[in-house]
Amino acid sequence: MNTPRLIKIGDALSQLANVTLLPRHRETTANESISGRAHRCGWRVERFIDWLFSPWERDHCRRAHEKDIERAREWVKMHRKR
Repeated sequence: MNTPRLIKIGDALSQLANVTLLPRHRETTANESISGRAHRCGWRVERFIDWLFSPWERDHCRRAHEKDIERAREWVKMHRKR
């Protein structure tokens, strides 16, 4: 994937915070972002997160969830070829 390093760092920090700081860590994976989890779980904070990212991206949490799924599919695809 041709993702800029700064975006990858942001994703990694979000994933780390998701599994270390948020409750019910067993309901998520180490590869899910806070935004993606907020969308998947239907958390009310999703509206706030979307508002924070609104200058750069519309429907941020939904898109983050879709990116989390896409990233998982790419990982599986890459490792099935071995």
